[in-house]
Amino acid sequence: MADSHYNGYSWKQREKPTPALKVALPNGYRAGQGPCDLCGDPERTTELHSEDYSEPYTFKPPQSYWLCKSCHSRLHKRFKQPKESWFLFLIHMRAGGYGVEFSKLYSVSQRKVWQSDLAAGKDVALDRIRERKLVGDPWWEKLTLDPESLVAAWARPRPLRPRPDLEAYREAMAQVKPSEKELALLRCHANSPNHSANMRHLAKQALNSDSSSTANLAYGSLAHRLCSALPEWKPDTRKDGSPIWMSIVAEGWEPEQREFEWVLVPQLRELFGISLRNER
Repeated sequence: MADSHYNGYSWKQREKPTPALKVALPNGYRAGQGPCDLCGDPERTTELHSEDYSEPYTFKPPQSYWLCKSCHSRLHKRFKQPKESWFLFLIHMRAGGYGVEFSKLYSVSQRKVWQSDLAAGKDVALDRIRERKLVGDPWWEKLTLDPESLVAAWARPRPLRPRPDLEAYREAMAQVKPSEKELALLRCHANSPNHSANMRHLAKQALNSDSSSTANLAYGSLAHRLCSALPEWKPDTRKDGSPIWMSIVAEGWEPEQREFEWVLVPQLRELFGISLRNER
């Protein structure tokens, strides 16, 4: 299943921007020529790589990048190889190397030695190949190696659908006047690893309850009221057309061998942080 997923997007979700891309490319969007947005090789034909398949689509950094075939392949294969293989490739990049040069300059046996050194906590230094002037953010240095990120909603740079802006959430929260229980759920959720949690965890940690229904009822009530306070934004719907009120608060996903989890939207994470600072 994870083979067709990337950054929390299914293959179907990754294909969805294709019609928009076909419209964008003839209208001034770069395509096909170098330099590679990862290694900087100016001579290689490039292909589109996206880190972000959420709406609205831009096909520009930090949503999408144009990569040479060598870099694009290694980027996606980083989950299937020892993490030291990716670390070594990054060291090669810092030395000014191009993607296509990685396997040409260093033999398989030499790479294995260096990977073993990295696994043992040793430093590996490669000879400088060329000077490289970075343009923009070295985004490749921040890529995760957590295989769960392939399928997890928390790995998405943005929610699938746009949410109201921060100020709209701030005003809506003031209007709905969350109870102490609801505020406790928000604080717990925002402080959870990757801002992702199931209702059982939230019930236990925020409400001191062993029943997930306790959190479901409280969070559902808050979400319903928030949707009413933000009427221009329409919640996600189930197959029968009924609204998923929680979608104003979080995006849901199904981890392997764990209960269904919800990922808190960025606006509420930020509001929670502001709330904490004000309380201090």
